[in-house]
Amino acid sequence: MGFIDGTNREQTSYWSFEDMVDEKSIVRVIDRYIDKSDLERLGFNRTQAATTGRPGYAAAPLAKLYVYGYENGIRSSRKLEKETKRNVEVMWLLDGLTPDYKTISEFRRLNIRPLQKLFREFVKLCRSWDFVGGELIAIDGSKFKASNNKKNNFSSKKLDDRLRRLEEKIEAYLQAMDHEDKREESETKVPEGLLELLERKELYEEYKAQIEASEENELSTVDPDARLMGNNRCGVDVAYNVQSAVDGKNGIILDYDVSLKPSDHGHLGTMTKQLMRQGFRKFKVLADKGYYNGSDLFKMKKFKIKAIVSKQNPSNPKTQPKQFNTGNFKYDSESDTYLCPAGEMLHPHNRKTAKRRSFYNKKACGKCPHVDVCTSGKRDYRTVTRSEHTKIYENADSVFRDNYELYKLRQQIVEHPFGTIKHTMNGGHFLLRTRRKVRCEVALLFLGYNLKRAVKILGFNEIMARLGSLPHYIDSFLHRIFVVLNIHVSFSKVQVFQRS
Repeated sequence: MGFIDGTNREQTSYWSFEDMVDEKSIVRVIDRYIDKSDLERLGFNRTQAATTGRPGYAAAPLAKLYVYGYENGIRSSRKLEKETKRNVEVMWLLDGLTPDYKTISEFRRLNIRPLQKLFREFVKLCRSWDFVGGELIAIDGSKFKASNNKKNNFSSKKLDDRLRRLEEKIEAYLQAMDHEDKREESETKVPEGLLELLERKELYEEYKAQIEASEENELSTVDPDARLMGNNRCGVDVAYNVQSAVDGKNGIILDYDVSLKPSDHGHLGTMTKQLMRQGFRKFKVLADKGYYNGSDLFKMKKFKIKAIVSKQNPSNPKTQPKQFNTGNFKYDSESDTYLCPAGEMLHPHNRKTAKRRSFYNKKACGKCPHVDVCTSGKRDYRTVTRSEHTKIYENADSVFRDNYELYKLRQQIVEHPFGTIKHTMNGGHFLLRTRRKVRCEVALLFLGYNLKRAVKILGFNEIMARLGSLPHYIDSFLHRIFVVLNIHVSFSKVQVFQRS
């Protein structure tokens, strides 16, 4: 028997883009969602055709192109231009339009904020469908590589080392030139290599002056907002710390932030405040030990939000026996003292109003046979410090122990989106530069993930039916009233399409 034969390439065929796109392709969801969005109200550029001049591309097809591109891991404007000429789904989505890469890139540049609002619109839409629970929310951060090489990131220490080596090379050039001058009567020409070294030295000195003039401790020359951060491969990258808040009911990303700080400290309060501004009130927050910070936990108490945060392991010396670890020193609130494992009392040596108080007993430690293994460093007595947030930490530890089974859900709720975006959607790095533009990329990546998630949970037919039943450009006034009153409106009763 022979092989299956294909169609003759020269055979004339009659088909349309509609015939070539799968009936349940997500591209149809993207198309309907953008068509139902009020792009003019969201602030998109060129939503109305000009009365004079050459006709341009409307905002809707270019918005569809970017949502589709980020959802499928195609983010470069040049690659998107190619897709308009070879990808059948893109041809169907754009009705055969083929804008060049400059037009595509310029659209994103001019619509940084509106594209972010497009993400928030879909979150509001999911809330109106009762697709978001809003009772259990997990928060986490992940490092995304910036468009800035490590070689173009400088610290004062790195610049001092570079300048020192440059001066050594320059000195070697000058000595060689002096040697040539003494050997020959003619004047020696300045080598090109020396001129390059002098130019580089001048550039590094300028970088060092910029760092000293600013409050930062490093400088990125390509993307000025990017910072050197540790990654999960035990290395470092010039990156951004992307924070996300994910709903526990169906895994929808509710909000995000882009931070320049490598640590997650300080972001728990910020993300919670953003969620409260959206109308979320009574909910529980899940976060790992990177968010174990006294100031943040105090804010959670102030906001009346239950925070289930994992405790950080104390930094005890590896050679120290476990019985003398800091956790085994018991505090007595009545006497305001610590009881050490050997049964001795450690007394305070700071005022109660101090932010960090020190407890120790030099006399008892001097007689203790365990002082050598209990202490470390130059001091011959043990010191225990107590911060102003110790009670808050103790309350947080109690909440964590009581809700440990709930905390186990954190990983599958909040880390799944990061894994999907980085490894499936090609979103582990940014193409745009500066924090303002990076926010736009994050919004498009998260919108693409939310669309995938909604189609997966609801099913293609259901989400298309819900989108199809939405009226065009309904004002979000009613929805805002419902959010304030904490009223959840079911899909069968009211369908409201929100707008920011």
